[in-house]
Amino acid sequence: MRGSSIDKHILARNFTAAAAGYDARATAQALIARGLVDRLPARLAPGLAVDLGCGTGLSSELLLERFPDARLVGLDLAEGMVNVCRRRWGGTDRAEFVVADAEDPAQLRTPAALVACSCAAQWFDRPADTLGMWAAALAPGGVLAWAVLTRGSFVELETAYREAFRADFPGLRLWDARTGPAILARARLDRLCLDQQSVTVCYDSPRAALRSFRQTGATLDAQQGHRRLGPALARRLLDCYDRLDARRAAVTYRVQYLIGRKPG
Repeated sequence: MRGSSIDKHILARNFTAAAAGYDARATAQALIARGLVDRLPARLAPGLAVDLGCGTGLSSELLLERFPDARLVGLDLAEGMVNVCRRRWGGTDRAEFVVADAEDPAQLRTPAALVACSCAAQWFDRPADTLGMWAAALAPGGVLAWAVLTRGSFVELETAYREAFRADFPGLRLWDARTGPAILARARLDRLCLDQQSVTVCYDSPRAALRSFRQTGATLDAQQGHRRLGPALARRLLDCYDRLDARRAAVTYRVQYLIGRKPG
């Protein structure tokens, strides 16, 4: 994982701007959330579940359905995302959604039986430390479950960028697939699941594929040192992207699902 810092004010602004239309466009994120929840242990019955980077509640909805006796707390930096969740679950006392930074130790509450994080860790400034912090705060027997994007994600974009500019694509904060198991070991969690999956979404054009990142808030301008391409350079990138496969414009997410249980 590259060590560049995240401007969380910009990050929150981007995702707030995308909140209203997020669910209609977050095809890959919805599939990844389903993949994570489907991999949870069959006999798990948490009293308290925490959803880190809950967004508009794609994972939260699945967790509430899966565990009808659980209470859920969702945390997200983006007020717009949290407001979507509050409107959706405003009539129930089973779910609480908080505008908060999942990397802030002050957010650690009563030890949870389940802490889930789906497709959000790439936006953490210290992802390994943050997931380790939540792992340490689990209740005895509690489960940490995350779906994290690893290197190999967005291979089409990286290939097009390399062809266009003879340079590696800058700024993507993706970790090596070996990082997750190392976190489990460091946190002394028993490994329950380690799985890899590629999720590919196709668009009508390269322009539509790149637009999808902005429409879901997943742009890189919150990362230190990121520079936007000017119009001429953007056209060059789009031309190279289009040549990869004239029949479609694909975006591939390489996902690692990792689930561990705290002894006790």
